[in-house]
Amino acid sequence: MRLVRNILIFLIALYVGIIIFMPKSELYFYAEKELKKQGVVIDNEVLEPKIASLTIQHPVVYYQGVDVLRVAKLKITPLLFVNTIEADSIELLNVAKQFLNINIDKLKLNHTVLKPFRVKLWAVGSFGEANGFINLKQRVIHIDISKIKNINPIKRFLKKGAKGWYYESRF
Repeated sequence: MRLVRNILIFLIALYVGIIIFMPKSELYFYAEKELKKQGVVIDNEVLEPKIASLTIQHPVVYYQGVDVLRVAKLKITPLLFVNTIEADSIELLNVAKQFLNINIDKLKLNHTVLKPFRVKLWAVGSFGEANGFINLKQRVIHIDISKIKNINPIKRFLKKGAKGWYYESRF
């Protein structure tokens, strides 16, 4: 019984140590380098590494040289088994604003190792509240709009279903 307890304590200490000493900033720079290959550049950001997360203040995202969006705060929490990205105050810029004209107050993406090809998402913005998922294996994004506020700017992209308005697309 004592051996089991010691092994359990060791595994918990190892997990906590990995989380604390994970090179979060270096992982961010690696992701930034990979996104650059796709034409996405993140600029003007201020990194604030924390014990279990990485906070990025005021990043501006450029796609093929055009500034597309600005985020007030982005918090990445890599906990190995459950990973979370939370964004506050996403503001679309220039062409993206003309195309969509919405504001996203909060966005949360959740990924777990139990479902490695599925990312859950939740958002609140000028359109209302949205829940959905991204299937990485089938390359499908599905978003259900609930608690509708003003969907007129995005209505042309939405479809009407039995449960209400939704967006679905392949990427």
